[in-house]
Amino acid sequence: MSVDLPVVMAGVALYEHIRRNLDPSGRLPAEVGLPDDAKVMSDRFRWVPGAMDGVIGHHGSADGTDRATEVARLLATVCQRPSVRQLRKLYAGITDDDVMDYVDALMERLGRERLDGRALHRVGKWLAVTAPDRGPVKLGIALLGVTGLGEDVAVVRTLGAHEEFTLFCAVAISNGLPAPESELWALAASVDGWGRIHCVERLRDTTDPDIRSWILREGFRNSIMYEYLACIAATTGGLLEALRGETVDRGLLTSAGEILEALITGGPAEDVDDYESGADAVEAFLATMTTQAQTLQDFSTVATIRSFLARETGWDQRSQNGWTATRRQAFEHASDQILSQDSWIGRITAGLASDDPVEFSLADRAARVRGMDTFDAHLEKIKTDPFGSGWFHAWQQADTGRAQQLADLVHTLLPIDQITTGPADALGMGPQWRAHNALDWTLQALRDHPGTGADLLLAGLHSPVTRNRNMALTAFQQWPRTTWPADARDVIHDLARSDPNDNARRFALELTTGQVEEDEQHDR
Repeated sequence: MSVDLPVVMAGVALYEHIRRNLDPSGRLPAEVGLPDDAKVMSDRFRWVPGAMDGVIGHHGSADGTDRATEVARLLATVCQRPSVRQLRKLYAGITDDDVMDYVDALMERLGRERLDGRALHRVGKWLAVTAPDRGPVKLGIALLGVTGLGEDVAVVRTLGAHEEFTLFCAVAISNGLPAPESELWALAASVDGWGRIHCVERLRDTTDPDIRSWILREGFRNSIMYEYLACIAATTGGLLEALRGETVDRGLLTSAGEILEALITGGPAEDVDDYESGADAVEAFLATMTTQAQTLQDFSTVATIRSFLARETGWDQRSQNGWTATRRQAFEHASDQILSQDSWIGRITAGLASDDPVEFSLADRAARVRGMDTFDAHLEKIKTDPFGSGWFHAWQQADTGRAQQLADLVHTLLPIDQITTGPADALGMGPQWRAHNALDWTLQALRDHPGTGADLLLAGLHSPVTRNRNMALTAFQQWPRTTWPADARDVIHDLARSDPNDNARRFALELTTGQVEEDEQHDR
């Protein structure tokens, strides 16, 4: 797409990169990154696309008044004199990816200064279409939105397909179009993570029946947390009305269960206590489940409802929304009847044999609710994928004999020699640390099994991942010192002097000090 300002920065334009990688449906394959990823992402910590802006937007942001003043001055100069020199100066001043810190203050300031809207739009499009860095692209999107999108909605639609830009595109669409809902819906449907959350949040007041139905049946699902959108799905989507409708199909039951489960689980957004129709929706759902419960997801939702009903506090306040003692007792009875049906045994057994990780997880939870032992099923999962989370669930069911069995399996399945390369201050994030992360589950569990797997704790102390060393130190702290292997004291003493992480070094020193004090008491 041509623009009438000269390109003054080297590198691949992010807009062109995204446009070339879109599939025919307008979605961007998940594996497609951005050309500037290496520049902005640390080897120690990597955000998923859109996560940093999403967290800042939901949980607080910095005061960017001074930064907004600086950027507004640069924009004013470029709008008046868009020379190559001034364009370069502007770009140099906005290259950092810190737009979320100052964008609101900047938009407010630009509104007061009343710059030429056409000139500002021109600069915004130039940044959005030609910039090889994400910070300037985000600023360009914001400028397009505040000056009116018009035909350039296509630019925003393209950039929004990448989750790193969806928030800015959703805001630009909301600000820059007189009737933004259809574009927001299309954008929401093209992304799955933080971008979907941002779009659906901006559709919470829609009265469009098609959009409301989509939010209820599909739109709340995202790869971050269903809890962010569950209350919007229940209210905007009309959950209670749908459950009370003449026909409640299988798809609606599944989505209703997922929404109720997310509301009860709670977290970063509105939860079941914010949903005034929560008790009525649970009543309608359980009434249908009594005869139509079929899937392990159904079981999971009913089990979550039953666990919620067993909570000891909060009911005085909830009673204002219909959670009376009488209704709760009826809900408990209905839940127990559904969960105790004999037909679940076969479904659970089939789920535990499934290769689908979601189905297996649902079956595992259902088995635990029903008191079924799943240790052997998790052993099989561990053997299939030694780097998965099967270790955690197996250790939860480990007695002394099983603990030794799991410790032996660690030596068989994990590359201990590749893990014990020596202490460093690594966070252990990324695919190159899968073995270290898998060992974590065992190091965490061994604290409850004194004397078992001592050599694995020593291996953890020699790991470059700080978390591994802290887990091993915690286990040794819990173990009686009579169960420590002979060289544990020397290794911990060395860490107390030289561990590259300050906190781990202090932890090791505490253990060393405790060891000396214990020895002195023993001698006396």
